[in-house]
Amino acid sequence: MNIPTTVRSWLADSGGRFKGRQSPVGKDLNETIAHAGLTPEQVIRPVLLKSGKSFLMAITRADQALDLERVNALFKREFSLCTDTESTSILIGCDPAMLPPLAGAYGIRSIMDASIDEMAQVYFAVGVPGLLIQADAENFTLLQTDTWKGHRIAVTPEQSADQHDMRGEMRRKIQQVNDLPAMPGIATELIRIKNNPFAHASELAAVIEQDPSLSAQLIRYATSPLYAYQGKIQSVEQAIVRVLGMDFVQDFAFGLSLGKAFNNPREGALGLDNFWRHSLYTATLTQTLCESIDFQRRPSPGTAYLAGLLHNFGLLLLGHLFPAQFARLNAAREKFPEVPLLKLEQKVLGVCHTEMGLWLMDAWDMPHEIATAVASHHLPELKGDYAIFANLVYIANALLKRHGIGDSDVMEIPEDMLQRTSLSHEQLEAALGTVLSNMEGLDFMAAKMAA
Repeated sequence: MNIPTTVRSWLADSGGRFKGRQSPVGKDLNETIAHAGLTPEQVIRPVLLKSGKSFLMAITRADQALDLERVNALFKREFSLCTDTESTSILIGCDPAMLPPLAGAYGIRSIMDASIDEMAQVYFAVGVPGLLIQADAENFTLLQTDTWKGHRIAVTPEQSADQHDMRGEMRRKIQQVNDLPAMPGIATELIRIKNNPFAHASELAAVIEQDPSLSAQLIRYATSPLYAYQGKIQSVEQAIVRVLGMDFVQDFAFGLSLGKAFNNPREGALGLDNFWRHSLYTATLTQTLCESIDFQRRPSPGTAYLAGLLHNFGLLLLGHLFPAQFARLNAAREKFPEVPLLKLEQKVLGVCHTEMGLWLMDAWDMPHEIATAVASHHLPELKGDYAIFANLVYIANALLKRHGIGDSDVMEIPEDMLQRTSLSHEQLEAALGTVLSNMEGLDFMAAKMAA
């Protein structure tokens, strides 16, 4: 029984410890599992997908069915199942019924269902009939490179019909673009100005003055006791030049204009009060972290701010389109604050805010950098194109969680993520200190945006 050379080398080079489990040869993986005295819940199974000339391996438990629609939504592509011939032409030497979940060995990317992260021990095929490999979670992780984790891409027989119906209803409504909140015109113009390093205060003021209520709030803020400005402020441009500054006004106006597109409750763990506080702190810290990166490697700080501000906008869309379902999620979050948000969303709704946010970013035609941050800010191992902004949002959320701000499930930051972003622990603490020193101003902005 010869394991394909590529698989054998991948196992050996990983440095992990693995144990074989032989059984009578079955006609497919399910029969092999039964012969081996295992259950499908113990075994993981890959499915090879294609989109044009690109390939992706989706990895689920053997008792699950791949939710291809969800995969397509996450990647904004139309994947289809590879045939056995196509699969074995890529995973050379492997039996099509016993494909190994080792995408990295063949130079392709993979996405793995979040349920696999919860397994202490797994079994998987290695390309030959009658043989499964046993590995604990730590050793199996050694085999996974360039793998997307943290997303639910599969369904199980135990999921209720109501949950399936709910997700289908949500997806159908979201696909009706006319029902989605349009990005306000002022917000679009503010993005243009933010990305223009030569923009002038008069240009920014002209955009803001299109909205009288927004203009009044900015002038009122500039003359508030917070700034103790002694002179008179009679125009938006004066507020910008004399007191507030370009960056603050851009960010404040952008958040206020976006907030008008949604109708959400203020109360609760996921209500607007907490939402905007979390979003503003994350945006400010993400931008500050970005500015800490060496100039020659630094991505756009303006894009970093937008990534932080918009990363949880799927929650706003959920509350706007499905108020009853959002109320259930909000109540569940209050009752079970220790349960990771993604897991709670899947249990209560069958859809998560990263998916909802990605659909919204697609409808708003936002840049790929922003869409990636919205879809993948919970993934610590994310690498590749545009990953830097999702990584910075992940770091910002973890740092803020240490101070009770936000909904991150973690407070530790992987060392390899710091290497990818070229940041040190000292830079993280300095950036966090800078943001926390401005809590009064950020809390004021958050209260105005939630109002």
